[in-house]
Amino acid sequence: MYQCENENDKQEIKTIDILVVESIQEENKISHAFAIANKQALTGLKFCPHCNSKAFDPKDKNYSRDYERHTIKCENNEGKLVKQVKLDYIQKPFVPHIMQNKTYQYLLANGRQHEFKPTQYFITYDLETVPKIVNKKFGKSSYQMYELFPLSVASTIRNKQGIKKIFFSQQDGDDFIVQWLNQLFKEAEQVNADNQYITEACTIDETIPYSMEVPIVGFNSSRFDISLIISQMQCKDWIISNYIDSPTIAKQVIVHHKKLNLKVKFVDMLTYLQLMELRQAAKDFGDGYDDKKGIFPYEAFNTDNVNEVLSKSEPFTMEDFNSSLKKTKISQQDYQIYLDDAKRFKNRWDYLQYYNEQDTYIMIKPLMTLISLQFKYKIDLFSFISMAACSNAIKYAKAYEDFDINGIYPNFEDNSQKFYLTENYWQSKVKGYLSQDKHKKRDTTNNVQDSDFEYFKQLFKVSHCSICGRKFTISNKSTLDRIDNSKGHSKDNVLPCCLYCNCFCSDKDKNIGKLFIQLRKYCMIRCLPTNLIDIDVYHLIRKWITGGLSNVMHRVNRSGIDFIKRLRYDKDNKKVTVLTTDHRITQLVGIDFNSLYPSVMSSVPHKFIKYTRSQESANGKMYMCGSQTGKIMGDTDHSKQTILRIINSLKRFTEDGQLFIAEVKGRIDENYLNDFINFPPILRNYEFTTDERTIGSYMYSHMKDNMIKTDQKQRKLTNLTSTMGEYMAFSSYYLWFLIDDCHFIIDVVKQIVLFNKHDQFKSFIKEFTKNRIEAELDEKKGQEQFFKIVMNSSYGSDGMNTEKYHKVKMMNRKQTERAIRSNVFMDEQKISEDNNIVQMNPEQCSCKTPLQVAFFILDNAKYWYLNFIYNFMYKCLDMNRIHFIEGDTDSAYWAISGNPNEDFTQQFNAIVKDRDFYNDNAKYFFPSIKGDVYDEKKILGLAIERQGTAMYALAPKNYMIETNYCVNSKIKLKRVNQKTNKITKAQIVDCINEGKITKCTNMRLGQKNHQMSQLSIEKNGITGIHTKMLVLKNQSCCPFMFGLTAKNYSFN
Repeated sequence: MYQCENENDKQEIKTIDILVVESIQEENKISHAFAIANKQALTGLKFCPHCNSKAFDPKDKNYSRDYERHTIKCENNEGKLVKQVKLDYIQKPFVPHIMQNKTYQYLLANGRQHEFKPTQYFITYDLETVPKIVNKKFGKSSYQMYELFPLSVASTIRNKQGIKKIFFSQQDGDDFIVQWLNQLFKEAEQVNADNQYITEACTIDETIPYSMEVPIVGFNSSRFDISLIISQMQCKDWIISNYIDSPTIAKQVIVHHKKLNLKVKFVDMLTYLQLMELRQAAKDFGDGYDDKKGIFPYEAFNTDNVNEVLSKSEPFTMEDFNSSLKKTKISQQDYQIYLDDAKRFKNRWDYLQYYNEQDTYIMIKPLMTLISLQFKYKIDLFSFISMAACSNAIKYAKAYEDFDINGIYPNFEDNSQKFYLTENYWQSKVKGYLSQDKHKKRDTTNNVQDSDFEYFKQLFKVSHCSICGRKFTISNKSTLDRIDNSKGHSKDNVLPCCLYCNCFCSDKDKNIGKLFIQLRKYCMIRCLPTNLIDIDVYHLIRKWITGGLSNVMHRVNRSGIDFIKRLRYDKDNKKVTVLTTDHRITQLVGIDFNSLYPSVMSSVPHKFIKYTRSQESANGKMYMCGSQTGKIMGDTDHSKQTILRIINSLKRFTEDGQLFIAEVKGRIDENYLNDFINFPPILRNYEFTTDERTIGSYMYSHMKDNMIKTDQKQRKLTNLTSTMGEYMAFSSYYLWFLIDDCHFIIDVVKQIVLFNKHDQFKSFIKEFTKNRIEAELDEKKGQEQFFKIVMNSSYGSDGMNTEKYHKVKMMNRKQTERAIRSNVFMDEQKISEDNNIVQMNPEQCSCKTPLQVAFFILDNAKYWYLNFIYNFMYKCLDMNRIHFIEGDTDSAYWAISGNPNEDFTQQFNAIVKDRDFYNDNAKYFFPSIKGDVYDEKKILGLAIERQGTAMYALAPKNYMIETNYCVNSKIKLKRVNQKTNKITKAQIVDCINEGKITKCTNMRLGQKNHQMSQLSIEKNGITGIHTKMLVLKNQSCCPFMFGLTAKNYSFN
């Protein structure tokens, strides 16, 4: 089945049920597909009429109950699977650098952290392939050109003895992959032993918990190499015990050898880097000049002639290196390097071995560099699944760098209500204690009873936690801790303790218990983040957490031809008009914020932050949120007034300002709309329908003419002037800005969630910014890249949960058949006669991260983006001679009507209206010291990204910029490979002037029918589809406004 990659490519498709039957004819497997009129009659099962996937057996004794329960729930959810979210019941310090590494946790708890070491011995691997010519068409005009099969495999082993290489190929037999895996496990035994902690007697230290799987590292292997060997990873000797991601992308695969009782972990080196080629990684992070990556002509042979071609002794020709995949040819210089290498080998098979082994060898130094850089912050690279996870762990390691397990940390003030034991709570605890003791086979004869309620009510009332000494409150509820852990919960064997201590200290290592008690005290004193425990708060944050803005407001901007345009709102007639001014465009300027997300979590003071300002400083700063401390629902007039008092409190200008997330309905005062309509400051997701009355006749007709689906619901992040009559959630700094600087009026408040605040990420951001600059000055490209990647990806894991994650399991045939019946089934892939990879979408998910931190970072970034526009640009620039073109998260492009007698590099100089304000304050944003890299990359600063003479911005992330008088142009097109598609200015102009859509062909490697293949996929490259705003025929784009339809918008 063909699945379109682009939303705009999708057509109206009728859903039908198909039965696929396989048969053998002339030794070929043939699949027959039959359309099924009634699948219930065929299967004898009853299917849910709403989701059409959940099946019920009418013969089951619980059929009626289960069917009714499911269909009612499914109808309420509109046939969609709505996951049940499981949160922890207590707030815990978020310390991934400790929680996710049991070895470091143990050593830290026992004062032996100086003994901690990284997993520094590992194995690398790489596969080379041989293509089988297929040339099958699929979809409208896409092709499966080749199927790819393993040709050879190599590994480099790094252990205490040094470096060792192994190699297997088709010359070793058809089972050469199995031979390689056998050898791999043998080598992994030694690597595993070398990674262990050793005593002075030279034996493995059994007291230190170390159970890291042996890392087997590939490069781009999650998408490519794993798919070639997955069928050999499940056999009688070894099995896949864990598989993370999807059947087509394997981020991590753990294989367990049953006889050796050894686990190896296949990971992709690219998950710890940004997207790059191996040659570049070896150069930036290793020593690419010494360890040269070879070149190989992948398309010079196929399955029909591979042995004949590779058995030859003469070198490959230059034409053999031509690549249809990358549309490239080899240079004369690179070909000469190949010829020099080829002289050393008897035939091409030998050169293949050298090339294959070299690819695995040049991974060693980059990996050692990454391991070393991470370990400086006590992070073991292979303990984490990705660079984002490692970066987040470093961020919290820096936040806790002053933590001392033996430090004296007083119990913090808990302002929540005192806890009083209720009968329901007590009865549930009694049942729980009984269940625990029976499960552990303890004597329950004298266990506490429901009748002991009054005794324990009084005990909890006058007691504190027997372990940490904290009082019992609503946020720190009580339970019972057993004195003798071998006995049950009898009245004489229990002491009152809080749920937190019971979780970490109950029957565990006492030092580990002490560690987590101390961590909680430190966390609360420093107001550091903890996980969410309120399900309603989780859903609020999850719904309104929004990424960076990507939008277009004026699509055609040519210097000397087009004019600055301004939007005007007529409040009397409820109309929006785009006015063309007399100011002719002279140039465009693009600005780029310096590491925007790291900057806004840095809590560095800045003159243009007027909130949460300390008495000692004239500058305010953006604090980061810590733990949830309260919640107020606006369900009464009194509570609504309380919420408004908190939001509007003058304390926001002082260090005592309260951080919050508030859910409100509101709008910009209609009398001031024209001050903000040219860049509406409410950046939020909005759900709308792509009908003519919403998106306008121009874009609607363009989509219809090109057979793009219309009249569909979409939810997109865009610029708004109100909350569009619905509740939206904002963090404190963003809402304060809207109220104080944008005349935002709150009409209704629904709720407010309160958080404490901290500035403990400051040291992390300042140190990594400094290290990045120093690495750049020292021309250490790898380190500069590392510090940049760590900072920019460090917030991502705060927002991670398992709601969007799928579960992948290995199943036999019977298990697969049962799974297919389930309504959580998604996909399956057969990898052997009795084994399948089955992808499921679980009905439950969890969230153990401080989701609120990601929310604040993203909202603070929007505040800072808008703060620069409205409190700097609007204050000192003539905004009648400038309009916004396009912006992406941390960049913004503006059309300028400047001095026609100067060239396009004049920046904003000609449109400054308040020169004194500009001169006094530009230095707080722009570089002011020429050649000073520290000033150029200052935190909360920005720089000129690009200047040009024209910009065509068809849609977000789809634009063209002309620079240097058309000599050097930049084209950006989302999901289009520009190396293999030569997009021209004429095609972009034709899309605007004539409504033409340009088809592009992406050449890529990917799975087709569960077989790694080279694919030629045709897709819409330039569509000109922009539905985030209402596009007018004059190419200006207007924001959706509450109560207005397309007929209320016009231009002159």
